[in-house]
Amino acid sequence: MKIKSSFYAIVATLFYAIPVSAHHSFATHYDASNIVEISGVLSEVKMRSPHSFFAVDVTNENGEVETWEVEAHAVPLLRRLGINRDTLKVGDGVTIRGPRSRKPEKLLLFGAQIDTASGESFEMLNSIRRAPEEKITDKREGVTGVDRLTGKWLTFITGQVIADSPMPLTEAGLQARRDFDLRKNSSSECVPPNLPSLLMIPYIYDISRSGDMINIFHEYSKVRRAVILDAKVSNITDPMYGGRTGRYENDTLIIESTGFPAMPAGLASGWDPNGNGADIPSSPQKKLVEQYTVNEDGSQMTIRYTVSDPVYLTEPYTAEIPFYRMKDDEPIQDFTCDAEIASRSTSNAVVPKN
Repeated sequence: MKIKSSFYAIVATLFYAIPVSAHHSFATHYDASNIVEISGVLSEVKMRSPHSFFAVDVTNENGEVETWEVEAHAVPLLRRLGINRDTLKVGDGVTIRGPRSRKPEKLLLFGAQIDTASGESFEMLNSIRRAPEEKITDKREGVTGVDRLTGKWLTFITGQVIADSPMPLTEAGLQARRDFDLRKNSSSECVPPNLPSLLMIPYIYDISRSGDMINIFHEYSKVRRAVILDAKVSNITDPMYGGRTGRYENDTLIIESTGFPAMPAGLASGWDPNGNGADIPSSPQKKLVEQYTVNEDGSQMTIRYTVSDPVYLTEPYTAEIPFYRMKDDEPIQDFTCDAEIASRSTSNAVVPKN
């Protein structure tokens, strides 16, 4: 059986010390200290969202064929890596490396790196955990004020582990984390992330302006939010994301959102650095303030957010998220959540033992 584990287990902490997935909590599914390599032939290719799955037939040491299951990114992330339906096909030979499932009885791993028989190599995990190598500045002439924020942006996941939340939780918040079901939750039911979790996913964040209207579109689940500058009445485009008012002052776009419904993952999702393995709900008292600024050359945007919810937080919580400018012609990919795939993905969760 073409499986290697010893060398990759040694270097696991170098490459996969803080792995994350943008749909479920990576650390509850895969063991970053157990990196394996398999070589075989693709027998199934399912490129879907929120995750993709491949099946690889591997011949073991006894000459028997074992089928390994490989989980991978959603379609938009795969396409930005250069992977499409012509890249990986049934019958193609592949070598795949990555952390193995926490369920020892399953032949399952996450495809951290995929090498094809034709010589192509695709790095999966690290690709969503770092800033782009190419710095893209804003070369538009005469663009000032809030218009400097317009364009396409991308953030990168900085890390998530199974640990306490950095949010100052009330007893109700702590109890909600204790009651969290790893296998049946918002992610498994294709419910899009709420705010601020939505801001942390490494999918394109497109900001445009039409008069006094600032339009914000997120590639993940096609979430659209619009805010009318200096309006006295909140603008609501989707009740799930509350109502918004906005203003631009001191080189900062400020968006205040209230009127959120109670949500099972309204404050944090298990995959993000605030959830750290478990969702945190929100109440109708949740309030979010976002502050958008851009650096001098327009290459980087920072979103500083403050979220409050007296039911689940003892005090307001503030954090910052960096975004990097993308090329104007960067395509926005279709993201449609596949319920069967979402459930299949979350069903593999296991609570790590300390």
